[in-house]
Amino acid sequence: SSRATNEENYLAGRLARAGLQTNNVDFSYYPICRPLLEGLEEVCGKHAPSIRLHDIASSQVILLTEGNLAETHPRAASSVLRAVEKGAHLITVGYRKTQMARLASLHLQATPGNEGEVISALLAAVLDLGLQDRTSVPIGYDALRRDLETVKGTEEVRQAAEWIARAERAAFLTAPSCGPVDQSRKDAAAFAKLAAITGHLDKPGSGLLSLLARSNVRGACDMGVVPDRLPGYDPLDDARSRQRVQDLWGKKLPSAPGLSAESLLQSVSGLIVVADDPPSVVPMGQRAMAAMERIEFLVVLDAFLTPTARIAHALLPIASLAETEGTVTNMEGRVQRLRVATNPPGDARTGWQVLAELCGRFNAAASYSSASDVLREIGQAAPGYAGMEQRMSEDGWGGALLKDFDRAKLVVQPTRTTGLAALTSVERPYLLARDAAFDWGHDPLVSFSPTLRRDYQSERKLFPNGFVEMGKADADALKLSGGRQARLTSVHGEATVPVLVRTDLKPGLLVVPYAFRDRVSNVLGTDGVT
Repeated sequence: SSRATNEENYLAGRLARAGLQTNNVDFSYYPICRPLLEGLEEVCGKHAPSIRLHDIASSQVILLTEGNLAETHPRAASSVLRAVEKGAHLITVGYRKTQMARLASLHLQATPGNEGEVISALLAAVLDLGLQDRTSVPIGYDALRRDLETVKGTEEVRQAAEWIARAERAAFLTAPSCGPVDQSRKDAAAFAKLAAITGHLDKPGSGLLSLLARSNVRGACDMGVVPDRLPGYDPLDDARSRQRVQDLWGKKLPSAPGLSAESLLQSVSGLIVVADDPPSVVPMGQRAMAAMERIEFLVVLDAFLTPTARIAHALLPIASLAETEGTVTNMEGRVQRLRVATNPPGDARTGWQVLAELCGRFNAAASYSSASDVLREIGQAAPGYAGMEQRMSEDGWGGALLKDFDRAKLVVQPTRTTGLAALTSVERPYLLARDAAFDWGHDPLVSFSPTLRRDYQSERKLFPNGFVEMGKADADALKLSGGRQARLTSVHGEATVPVLVRTDLKPGLLVVPYAFRDRVSNVLGTDGVT
């Protein structure tokens, strides 16, 4: 879970692979962020270059593709605001005029889940203007240039391309999108290509940051709790990495990739859940709860009585983040230490202790006297964490950054975006999109915060049955006022849901907030856009 510590995630992976001999290990947020991470990796290699938050504040140009940064990542938004106050050009790409878009020098309108079309136009404009960085030519550059020769952009796109290419320091910020998996991966790759072609992946103070919505997503990935990766985020089929982990654990590891979180919930007969609540996170929503209720044996380790914990056959109480020691890794690669503020109540024990004991029961034992012992072993399994205990002690309370590795040569393959216009027709002229902005309302870490739950609670009071958002022009044409019911039909099915009228959506587009995705699940099917 991205709500668990690195040590808990690492031992969960060890329990699965060495103890239970399965690669069926995943966390609920990974289906959302995986296409983004794989697209960036396609261009940058495994250790994608990242920009630090303090670098963003001194950037001259910022390119942002995100739902609403001010809501989802307020700390990053603060850095962006400081840069704008100093005169930086903020360029936003998205389908609605968010708080950040209203502050932007340019807002480039995009179709939900297909922001790559705009990024491709920016790439083409950079090459057409001859502004590409010539000191470091990525592999595949010539093929990419030929592929983009016919792509045309607007004057706004050309202006944005010129700002990005001529800047001494530029920040590229991007979040997971709601489009089809393959398209989202291509869009992320196009974003990284733009940073590579303009030379900003090698410039001091410039770089790229993936906006991951939960606290320890990067740590969970680094610990290898995903179906096709090992600790260190190494591919499962990497022979050297497999041998390193096998030697460390003293067990031969299974070789076949495991199932993704959503597939796993629907097909396994036994399930262990560590500090996660899949129905509130995975795109399939409450269908996950129905699937878990059919599982023969469900074990849950958690500090909170989540809906998943309520249906568990065996519930093992573990300490919360305030009651345990360990580490988490934030989105900029900074490993931060947790210290015990108070002892866990009742029978609860620290999660790493419970998982270590479970490993012992399944003949995958190792001896740990503290979370620091687990972290030292993590440094052997994931080289980026080597010596982390010592480095955190030297760097004080702020934590320590992961080691920088020599990056492979940047690769920019020609990958044209396919576009989503073909999804609409005369009979079905609208696009329905699931908003990719993550919903915090069900997260137990904010359940006692009136401020963080304010919007969540207000929306449910006003719209107990959920809603979809529609632009004012469409609502006027259909004679729909706010709160009126509309029946939506698609190739997947139909649903009747209230409409909320907005002024910042372009005609032909309907959006359902992530929190209300279950209300239109029959219409969306398994898609993020239909």
